[in-house]
Amino acid sequence: MGLLDGRVALVTGSTRGIGRAIAERFAAEGARVVVNGRRQDAAEQAAAEIEGTTLGIGADQSSLEEIRALCRAAEDAFGPVEVLVNNAAIAPRTAITRVTDDEWDECLLVNLTAPFWYIRELVPGMKTAGWGSILNVTSGAGIRGNVGFSSYSAAKGGMNGLSYTLALELARFGIRTNLLAAGAMTDMMRQLPPEIFDPNTPMPSVEDNAATALRLVVDESLNGECFHVGQERELPPLATG
Repeated sequence: MGLLDGRVALVTGSTRGIGRAIAERFAAEGARVVVNGRRQDAAEQAAAEIEGTTLGIGADQSSLEEIRALCRAAEDAFGPVEVLVNNAAIAPRTAITRVTDDEWDECLLVNLTAPFWYIRELVPGMKTAGWGSILNVTSGAGIRGNVGFSSYSAAKGGMNGLSYTLALELARFGIRTNLLAAGAMTDMMRQLPPEIFDPNTPMPSVEDNAATALRLVVDESLNGECFHVGQERELPPLATG
């Protein structure tokens, strides 16, 4: 018996990297997983490669119309989405004086507004079910900042504030909201200069991130928490209700 048997999960940005590992782990734990990428063909291919009950749906994270269509298609196929993982992100690296208005707006749209749209679309179904788990993937850049990533850091800082507010606002409906401060050598991380990485500290794998994501989603004792993969404090005993 899996920890997510019978649950419906939507993982944005899950055709590769950390999102893909989360989708794979959730499917292995019995969830029916909606795999998402920008392109429909990539989403379908990733879903076909993941063992379990999956459905690939493409959507542009900057389009409210496409996000709404994705949410409706997910519900039509599997029923109400009970687990939402907002993982899709972009991280342009530009000095603050060179960030254009369009670049700023796009980064906040994809990294902060799109997660808000998903939450607004899917929370009513979670309220009806009396159970839901929202996991927003954040970054240390949203807490400590990172040189060259002003728009990304601002968006992730906003994600943190949104998540902590939702944890307070939605708890009475049986809906928990947590943050995963992800860390793995993904395409996004490869933009950074290699000298900032400590060679004596192993980088967590995407599978490490997926394991922590699973714990945050299923553990009924966790709400309004942020765990840094590879640096997190010891997790309390698992509580699944």
